[in-house]
Amino acid sequence: MERQDHLMLVTDAGAELHLGWDHDIPYTMDPLNGVPVDLQLAQGVNQVGQTVEDQSVAGVYRQITADCWGPHGDADADLLLRTLTYKTAGTLYFGDKWFCRFVVSKTPYTVQLHGFVRLEMMLFCPKPFWYSLTAASYTLGGFTAAFRFPVNYAQPHRFGIRQPNTFVNCRNSGALPVPFTATLRTDASVVNPCILNVITGERIRILTTLTQEQTIEIYRTTTDQLAVKRTEHQVEENIFALLDEDSDLVELAPGDNPLKTEADSNVDNLQATVTFYQMYSGILPEVIA
Repeated sequence: MERQDHLMLVTDAGAELHLGWDHDIPYTMDPLNGVPVDLQLAQGVNQVGQTVEDQSVAGVYRQITADCWGPHGDADADLLLRTLTYKTAGTLYFGDKWFCRFVVSKTPYTVQLHGFVRLEMMLFCPKPFWYSLTAASYTLGGFTAAFRFPVNYAQPHRFGIRQPNTFVNCRNSGALPVPFTATLRTDASVVNPCILNVITGERIRILTTLTQEQTIEIYRTTTDQLAVKRTEHQVEENIFALLDEDSDLVELAPGDNPLKTEADSNVDNLQATVTFYQMYSGILPEVIA
């Protein structure tokens, strides 16, 4: 038995680097698991023991040692040196199953030349956890197309199922709260579209009128900043300023997240697709035969 060790680094500039036994660049990466937890402690007068007042985690530095011992080892090492430079950021994919964001903290440097080139490098991952590469997706409300007749009408006809405006449980099976992407569409003009967590009361609301020709997307940028854009006739517009300042639904908690759509008018025409990647504090490489 062996473990799937494919490691792919994709920079924001579009470069791809592949490491692992199948790519003639075996490597070690440390740490793969384990996240230090910073504890804020307090102790009163004559108190036995201490009280944990708060807990937090910071980003993690991951050191990679790569052995470029394949038939093109020198070229592989040169590519690593030229690609992972100062101010390089990107996404790290591990085992074709997990990913996380990274910034180069220490550019590759040579630690061995005899026989083959060995390089070491340091990556800083702002979030110390791993996201699953398999996205979870849920549809709230709106109209789901079912079928169409193979004929033409002068007046368009739509056939399908209108989803009742009840909640959908967007279950987060991961271990940690995660950001999400919400895509809003409508069959008729909707005023102030909103997504609501029916248990916690948290919501995210856009103060605008959404029309049939438009799509609104609420998402996180690669730097983990909340963003909102509107697309109409393939033209994108930044409408972050239209986000209701009282919006507080920005993450999905582990477990159940009963969500529904809301609006000041025509809510039955509003459809939202919620997509997210589950996050785990520790992973193991997948065992393969």
